[in-house]
This record gives sequence, structure tokens and C-alpha cells, in this order.
Amino acid sequence: DHQNAPTMMMKTAALLAIAGFASVADASTTVAVLEFGKGGAVRRTTTKNTETTVNGVASFWGALHSRSRQLQHSDMTVVPDLFKSADNGLVLGLTNVDLDAMPNLKEIVDVKSVGQMTMDGKQGAALCNKVGPTKEATVSSLVADSKDKMSAEALSSVKIAATEENSEALDKQLGALIAALEKLAGDETLVLHVVVEEEDGAARRRLASRRLEDEAEDEEDEEEEDQEDGEEDEENNNNDGYYGYGYYNKYGEWVVPYKTMFQIQYFNVVLWTAVGLVIALFYTVYLMVDMPFEADTLLFGESAKMMGE
Repeated sequence: DHQNAPTMMMKTAALLAIAGFASVADASTTVAVLEFGKGGAVRRTTTKNTETTVNGVASFWGALHSRSRQLQHSDMTVVPDLFKSADNGLVLGLTNVDLDAMPNLKEIVDVKSVGQMTMDGKQGAALCNKVGPTKEATVSSLVADSKDKMSAEALSSVKIAATEENSEALDKQLGALIAALEKLAGDETLVLHVVVEEEDGAARRRLASRRLEDEAEDEEDEEEEDQEDGEEDEENNNNDGYYGYGYYNKYGEWVVPYKTMFQIQYFNVVLWTAVGLVIALFYTVYLMVDMPFEADTLLFGESAKMMGE
């Protein structure tokens, strides 16, 4: 038994390490960017890959909110506008979130946001630490604390943890916070960075569902593009420079109601070129018919000389 004890401890430690690794791998952190007021300070790029790192998000925050524009990491889904800037900003950290149980937050992340950035693992604390000390808020003080931090000169953060008990009330407060920030913005541009740190199971389910939805959308887009390309190719073949505009009648026949300028020009070029060649041919034949035949003086003179001798 004493010999088996170390072996059992090693197996237990290995299982705990594997479980911890799986928990980190399943966890996910999403940063959703929202604008209030004038807007236009944040632009969405054509990049479809939303995955980034903590330093990548921090570089975006520095480029957007720093007075001296900092360099942002490349290939990110959102970038600051070159001419418009944000007046104030706030990082709102939400931990242990299940988006399926919080419809207002899900709408904020998926619908109302300008763009999203995603990271593997639980990165909420690391992101909030990038903007200095974090204000720990409660459900009741969330709106007031967020408005107070939003009015600060530098980018600051507010953090709150979601639980099964407070998720419903917290979701309602998030809806109230959005309405309050829209009213607070006025003629200014306010940017809210919502950091959503999802619980392990919820993150895994949502990522799997999103992958399936993205694959289905990609297949539909490809089918629509192929169909549109086929229709465009057929229309371009018919509505080209020679045939011009036309349409299909009820019998499926392609009908061209008039001649195009290219057809008229091409017909005249071919017609008058042929007429000119025919005239030239008949004129040369006419000249050959009336051509006089004369003796060759050189040959005639030589032949006469030989006959004289």
C-alpha cells in the first residue's frame, strides 16, 4: 500500500492537470466594441478571423484612446478611424457568463457591437489590468459606476461577476446601462468595450453552434455566388458589344429589338471593303483586256541581225 501511494498521487495530479487544461481550453473571452453618440471612431475591417491575443486587444485600445496614436497589431477585425476619435471609453469586464441565459448581453455582443475579438481561455482579468485599477461593481451599482468611469479622462474599467442568482438582474442592468450611455453620449462619441468571459460549458456550446452557423452561411453564400455568377455570365454573353440589349420571349428565344452601333459599323466596313475590292478587280481586268501587244525591240533587233547575216 505504501508503494502504491506515490503512484496514486501522481495519477491524481495528472488528472487534475488534464482537467485544468481542458477547462482553460474550453473557456473563451470575447471583446465586443460598441459606440454611442456621433460614432464613426471605430471601423470594422474585412478580416473574418476574430481570434487575437491580450496584447492585440491592448494595442487596439491604445490606438483608439491614446492621445498619441499607437501602433495596432495587424489583421484585426476592428481599427480606429483615421480622422474621427473617441471622446471617452470604458472597459466593462463580465466573468462567468452564460450568454444563453442573458439575452440582452447576447444582443449587445452579436447585434449591437461594431465588431468582436475573441481569445482562448479566461482573459478578463488580464485585459482589465491593461487599463489600470479595476472598479469592482455590484448589480445595483453597475450603471452608476460605469457612468462615473466613462466620464474619466483615461480609459478605465469596471468588473462584475455573473452568477446563477444574479444573471437575470444583471442582464436587465446591462440593458439599462446601454440606454444610459446613449443618453450620456449626446454629441460626443463614447466607446464601450464589453469583455465577456464565458463559463467553460457555455463557451464550448456557443463556439460549436457558431461554427455550424458559419459553415451553413458559407455554403449558402457560395451557392448564391455560383448562381449569380452563372446568371451574370449568361447575361454578359448575350448583352455584349455585338448583340446588345435583348431579352427572352415566352418561347425561350433570345430577342434583340434593334441593331447596335457596333453591328452597323461592322456591316458598313465589310460591305464597302468588298465593294471596293470588286471594283478594283474589274478595273484591272478591263485594263488587261485593252492592253496593246507590241514586239520586244531588243529581241526583235537581235533576231533581225542574225537573219541578215
